[in-house]
Amino acid sequence: HARINMFAKTSSFVTPITNIERRHASKTASPRSHRHRHRILTESLASIVIEPQTKIQFPETSNALKLLGVGVREKKIAILNVKVYAVGMYADETKMNSNKKDAINDDEGLLLLNGNFEKEIVIKLNMSVNEKDFFKALEEALVPRISRIATDMATREDDEGNFMTTTAEYSEECEERALEEMEMIRDGLGKGGKLEKGAQISFTFLETGGEVAMVMKSSLSFGTEIAFKSYELAKALLDVYVGDDPISVEAKKAFEAGC
Repeated sequence: HARINMFAKTSSFVTPITNIERRHASKTASPRSHRHRHRILTESLASIVIEPQTKIQFPETSNALKLLGVGVREKKIAILNVKVYAVGMYADETKMNSNKKDAINDDEGLLLLNGNFEKEIVIKLNMSVNEKDFFKALEEALVPRISRIATDMATREDDEGNFMTTTAEYSEECEERALEEMEMIRDGLGKGGKLEKGAQISFTFLETGGEVAMVMKSSLSFGTEIAFKSYELAKALLDVYVGDDPISVEAKKAFEAGC
């Protein structure tokens, strides 16, 4: 079987909320019951956004975070475009807007990558995928990003333009920890076997300053949360979706549009 790289560049789309369907209302219903039913239906539909190609649903809020946009991960195999998974990005809207006011420019991509507010990436599989292939694809996307982040740390200079040995040593430690913790993602995928269609994986990126940088939760591990202390790993994973070279330019645009 052809191996699917889930983290190569692809496309995504912003999805409008589904129009309210009124045909369910009884013709004989009273105006009051009709309004009541209409309100309930409106509230129900307004809380869901549907990714149009996969028909996968995303709630407009997740743990009090606002949905910024949704997209679909496609992989071309032979002449077919295979829709591997749908992805959504959430953010703390209040703190995001506060960060936006303090931003030097209007680059939403930098805001989503570097802004100090809670964010979340949610992946929902549209097909069954081998766990080893999924992790390998993620690993291939993360390792060079972790290395780049560590290099940027190591080459920082002091106010007089001098190379700082202590910073270089610290960057090595951060890189090693990030690579070690990356293996913990495999635990969250259930260790072997297949990731079945409908499985959900989420990565929540916390504000800086705490002991935990990122939390992974997966339906494959029965909802068990895995905490990561490496901010370098967290930033590398965010960079996969909203960095300068995202796996999907269109997905990034969707998230920026919501921002």
